[in-house]
Amino acid sequence: MRSIGKYSIHGVLGRGGMGAVFKARIPVIGRIVALKLLRPNELTLSLWGRERVERLFRDEAALLGSLRHHNLVDVFDYEDTGPWPYFVMELYGESLGSVIGETYRVEAGSRRLPVPRAVGYAAQLLAGLARLHHAGIVHRDIKPFNLLVSDDDVLKITDLGLSKVRGESFGGPSNVKVGSPYYAAPEQEDDPDSADARSDLYAVGVTLFRMLAGRLPEWGEWAVSERCPELGDEFDPVLARSLGERPSSRYPDARTMAEALADAFARWQRRMDGVCAARPASLCSPCVPEGAELPRRGAVMLGVGEAREDFGLDELWRPTAYWPGRLEDAGGAWSGTRRPGWPGCARPHRIQPPGRGRRRMWRRFVPGSSPATATGGCRPCRN
Repeated sequence: MRSIGKYSIHGVLGRGGMGAVFKARIPVIGRIVALKLLRPNELTLSLWGRERVERLFRDEAALLGSLRHHNLVDVFDYEDTGPWPYFVMELYGESLGSVIGETYRVEAGSRRLPVPRAVGYAAQLLAGLARLHHAGIVHRDIKPFNLLVSDDDVLKITDLGLSKVRGESFGGPSNVKVGSPYYAAPEQEDDPDSADARSDLYAVGVTLFRMLAGRLPEWGEWAVSERCPELGDEFDPVLARSLGERPSSRYPDARTMAEALADAFARWQRRMDGVCAARPASLCSPCVPEGAELPRRGAVMLGVGEAREDFGLDELWRPTAYWPGRLEDAGGAWSGTRRPGWPGCARPHRIQPPGRGRRRMWRRFVPGSSPATATGGCRPCRN
């Protein structure tokens, strides 16, 4: 079994231009941790030089190790006696990037999260950033893959390798961009030294938009309600301000943005409570009368490839297009039609080439059947 220092290695969690992160085990106590090893590639070394790369790595470990906050990943060991240094931190099962299905083709579509979950992640992100900013640290690389998610849905900020401490200057090659495309604020792309707390808030706005809409905002786009009208316009002002082109037009700090987001979510909840309270009592009755003839009463076995093709699903198991369904009064019961797509989007939202995802799917619940044997159904309004 391979080991690095005193830690036994049990797999690779990820690799990048600066090195790799391994799944490791602490001897004796057996705790499983994440071990980040500095091993830069030739391009990184040629651009930055070994001395600066090692200093950036050491600074990242020192910053994470010196801060204590439940939304920041905890570092508890550092070692530089080998060929390359490493540090050890908490291990979490997945990142926000994997939760939403973001790939290395960042501009591709991703999963939409339920509003409460998306807002909850954004609120935790802002809480962690408030702690960083209070310590004079600008992260400069907020994106879903740098946000870890614990088993109990606690979000943790990690990867401070590109962060800036108050008073520092970039000092890197003039042709190197700091941050990640689509998430980095405009001023940060032009001049890394100009990035401040408001630059991180821009990245929060991009992340929140993506969680709600399932895609990145286009340049100048901030009204998520235009993409998904069922969300309402409660979150539009928050996104408009956080995605402002100029830093002066954004929120001044993370706490102010968190308060605005909480207010928007409260308004959204009140509207949703009103909508759900007004639903027809018969909405939860059986979709079809007892004894009605149905085209199929049993489950159908399909292979993975067949299921995705037959139901028009993409690689993330999302319907490839959507048309709103209808609820029709069927004489004391409600009969619904539902067609594939992203819930709530008012127009087809294609993420595959034309000609795919046009199959309609009519679904009905078999009275008394379990979800596994149902051919489909209309969903009641959420309580």
